[in-house]
Amino acid sequence: MGGVMAERILRVKFNPGVPLDKRFAVVTDYLKKEIEDGLRDEYVRRKAVEIVNRAGVAGHDELGEIRAICKWVQSNAVYRKDPIDVEYFHSARRLIKDIEAGRSAADCDDFVILGASLLGSIGYQTGALIVDSNADGTFNHVMLVVRTHAPTREFGTNWIPCELIFPTFKLGESVKVTKVIPLIADPNTKRIPVMMQNVNGLGGFTAKRAGASNFGGALAGFTQSGNGPYQLPIVRALKRMGRR
Repeated sequence: MGGVMAERILRVKFNPGVPLDKRFAVVTDYLKKEIEDGLRDEYVRRKAVEIVNRAGVAGHDELGEIRAICKWVQSNAVYRKDPIDVEYFHSARRLIKDIEAGRSAADCDDFVILGASLLGSIGYQTGALIVDSNADGTFNHVMLVVRTHAPTREFGTNWIPCELIFPTFKLGESVKVTKVIPLIADPNTKRIPVMMQNVNGLGGFTAKRAGASNFGGALAGFTQSGNGPYQLPIVRALKRMGRR
């Protein structure tokens, strides 16, 4: 039963009258919880181990493991937008099975759920980085963030952003960023997995809007690509509503 539940897709449809901040709270809260559920899934861990082993990554090569998993997600998950005013959230297990079956269809939040769950399942601290890339106050994209246990020459002990929806982006390279909200997964949280909860509209989520943060200055160390506005937002319905 647990395996079947872990393969579900949650569909969230927003009514036109729902305030922007409540929509945002639902999306961000769900992202963090789905990552936490995924990193504890043994099926996800087996896939992560398979990926790094097939890539020939040596033991204790932390950046090698992170690069291998990010490259696997970039190369195998297929970007598809969600319907208008609807958010689909896939569990990490469902995303893996869809990729293996040749029916992958995921947007940037799903990419992050997958990448963060895979890396978290083999011991890395992971999370999502909600990004305002247009400097207009709208958080319109999400990236994976991860960090190694031991300091590295390339990144030190900083959080490492991983842009997953563009296969050409290297580890630490990012779209243009002006403001961020970090959502760091808690592997020790004790609660019913999201896919086993009864979610009834916004009342089914216990979300509080996170405050904007500079993420402890860790963003200073990565490369941003592109000068124009980024137009593939995580919260598509939110962006449209805010500009009507």
